Amino acid sequence: MNLSDNLKKIRKEHNLSQEQLADKLGVSRQSVSKWESNQAYPEMDKVLQICKMFNVNIDELMNQDINSVKESKQSKSNLNKYVKDLLEFMTKTVDMFCNMKFKDIIKCLIEQLFVVFIIWLVFVIIGGIGNGIFSNIFHFLPYNVYKVIYSIFSSIYILLVSILGIILFLYVFKTRYLDYYIIIKDEKGDNNDKIDGDKDDNINDDSSNIKNYNSKREKERIIIRDPDNSGYGFFNGLVKCLVFFIKLFVIWIGIGFCFSLVSLVILLVMSFMFVKVGLIFFGVLLILISSILINVIILDIIYNFVVNRKIKKLMLFIIFISSLVGIGIGFGLCFISGINFNISTDYSVKEEEYLDMNDDMIIMNAWADDIEYIIEDRDNIRIEIYHSDFFVKDIDKDDNYIHVGIDNNYDNVMEIIRKEIEDINDKKIVNYNSYKVKIYASSDNINKIKDNNNIID
Repeated sequence: MNLSDNLKKIRKEHNLSQEQLADKLGVSRQSVSKWESNQAYPEMDKVLQICKMFNVNIDELMNQDINSVKESKQSKSNLNKYVKDLLEFMTKTVDMFCNMKFKDIIKCLIEQLFVVFIIWLVFVIIGGIGNGIFSNIFHFLPYNVYKVIYSIFSSIYILLVSILGIILFLYVFKTRYLDYYIIIKDEKGDNNDKIDGDKDDNINDDSSNIKNYNSKREKERIIIRDPDNSGYGFFNGLVKCLVFFIKLFVIWIGIGFCFSLVSLVILLVMSFMFVKVGLIFFGVLLILISSILINVIILDIIYNFVVNRKIKKLMLFIIFISSLVGIGIGFGLCFISGINFNISTDYSVKEEEYLDMNDDMIIMNAWADDIEYIIEDRDNIRIEIYHSDFFVKDIDKDDNYIHVGIDNNYDNVMEIIRKEIEDINDKKIVNYNSYKVKIYASSDNINKIKDNNNIID
């Protein structure tokens, strides 16, 4: 950065043409033009005149970036102002409390405690609602992942409400008390109240004059309402701090929507595997495209909020409404076509297990209501498990506790995916993950098993 660039910036900042600046400096317009085009340099007296005119020093004008210098000065000035206003706020608060009557101090403190309680109650209610919403949105995540994300959001929320709570408390205190009270110190007793030093006065008169003098010299402290409501700069600093943390929180939300956008795009690409389905394919396609548009709108709003850019409200509103209409049409198409789908469960495989009966036996599975008890004249227990051929039986034995279920055969994962895609294209929905359990035993043994299961429940 050199003189030519700085001079041009300063001139434009002060809305001066080259001709106007030349008149002020007593030179020709061509001279100013040459200075700004770096074809010539002004004489030293003109440099000094420019520095005085625009309140800059020679080094800033000749060598430094004038905008950076001004921003640095402004930043230091703002910081000094915030510190000064904070000290002024503290001084005025202490001064006010020192001059208030005791009952007024108590009243003020009780009122501030009530304000703190109200702010705390509001944030607790908001936190409870937010906790419920968060749980419903992220309940599908694994517990460890859910716990980490919950801890992050909780920490951010606590930090935000702490800062916001302090700002609200100080603002209420300032508005309710500090802005409307000033202290007047009324000093009585001047030259007219001086003690008469005449030695001829008697002692009683001297004592009386001294008492009157001391009484009149006392300072009356009066608190009155102040109509002027001047602000404090450090409050603006606190507000800026709050805005920063809000933006940080919004960025975290934006990251979540970025993952959502990527997931929706992946689903959009995968949806073309179901092109044979017909209306459902077009319905799902419309839903995914509309959802992607809404996701992009939200990310655009978040970006504009973070970088303080103007939001094109009308255009975003039109796209948002169009996307909602698209989602509605998509669900309608899915419903119309979904009526023709056949829904079934695959129980093509039957496996058996035989167990010796004892009085403390407990037989449970993941879906206990799916157990069917069948009375059969036998001393032992026969368990039948029906499931698809993509899974295998899984029976856990721990003393008298028997857990019955099925286990994944991870070698068949891709085969299951291919089979489900094929089923959907054939307008079928088959649940390969389900199973049912039948227990064959005598009537007495079945009752014992049921009673043991009820004790556990």
